[in-house]
Amino acid sequence: MADSPFLIVGGGIAGLSAGLGLARIGKSAHVLEKAPHFEEVGAGLQLGPNAVRALQYLGAWDAVAPHCVSPAEIQVRDGLSGNILQRIRLGAEFENRFGAPYRVAHRADLLNGLLESARSRPGIELQNNAEVADISITDTALTLKSGGTHAGQAIIAADGVHSMIRSRLMGQPPGNPIGHMLHRGLAPITSIPASVNVDAVTLWLCPGGHVVHYAVSNWRHFNIVAAVEHPEISLWTAFQGACQSLADILEQKIKWTKWPALDLAPAPIWSKNCTVLVGDAAHATLPYLAQGAAMALEDACVLSNTIQRTNELESAFRNFAESRFKRTGAIQKRSRQLGRIYHVAGVLRQARNAVLNATPKRSFTKQMSWIYDWQPEGK
Repeated sequence: MADSPFLIVGGGIAGLSAGLGLARIGKSAHVLEKAPHFEEVGAGLQLGPNAVRALQYLGAWDAVAPHCVSPAEIQVRDGLSGNILQRIRLGAEFENRFGAPYRVAHRADLLNGLLESARSRPGIELQNNAEVADISITDTALTLKSGGTHAGQAIIAADGVHSMIRSRLMGQPPGNPIGHMLHRGLAPITSIPASVNVDAVTLWLCPGGHVVHYAVSNWRHFNIVAAVEHPEISLWTAFQGACQSLADILEQKIKWTKWPALDLAPAPIWSKNCTVLVGDAAHATLPYLAQGAAMALEDACVLSNTIQRTNELESAFRNFAESRFKRTGAIQKRSRQLGRIYHVAGVLRQARNAVLNATPKRSFTKQMSWIYDWQPEGK
């Protein structure tokens, strides 16, 4: 079976990244995607320096970079008063500090860049309409809904937060207690009113919810995501006290889509025999640190390095999980904490704002260094 490919279940960001990581170390991969096309749902995402470095390591950055937007800064603002509470400048000083830039992109642009890179690599086979119906962890084999079967030297489960393979490995995960609802919208950048700074990644903090927006797709579109703490409350009811600039954003005549905000309780075991979980299948997180895609990209780098260092795959997969568990668990925990901090009201809101205002900008940026300083090994 040593000559058989690695079977990757899922052709999203995690799956294609895993394939590129394997190609980098001379391993063949067969990516099975259940949809008829490789495509990403959702809207924008943020690519911090750690994500950019991962893409560079995987050989996909050149395909992704032309479609990204380079914002001037990140702004944190109070959604009721409109006051700027904190900001991070994203220019040359930021890039010099962290060794890579900060970019924002549409999810489809990231996926297309990964897909273009995967198609150019020998040893990566891509298959659509390949929904997995059953898995044999003992035999390292997959049965497709169409009736076909595949056997490989390993199975990499990149099948997302609702992973079928995860449930086979460790049973159904505990129910998600968060309950937040994400309202996502995409507007033409030409429709955004002058009251809105389109050159910034802006985070608006409101009682019971928050809003993030920024330009994507090389300045063609404007991505808006509103998180509402109580899912039964409408978007406009949740933010009815918003300042004028934020209200201008929420009143855009666009199609809003609703997605429950999901994460998974950290599970220390991500592998069994020669099957391993990656990306959201292993450590889905709330999007409040903007690190979901980045963690999948990092996974691909670490997994390929671990396989290259260890001849025996079962040991490699255990080592991979051990090396990633602490970091991804910290991302999950901090994202939950930020959800609570972002949404406080009354005296707690005033205290939060006072702390943000009093924090020196250099110190505020430094608080993100544990995320942004990550480096792939073997670069």
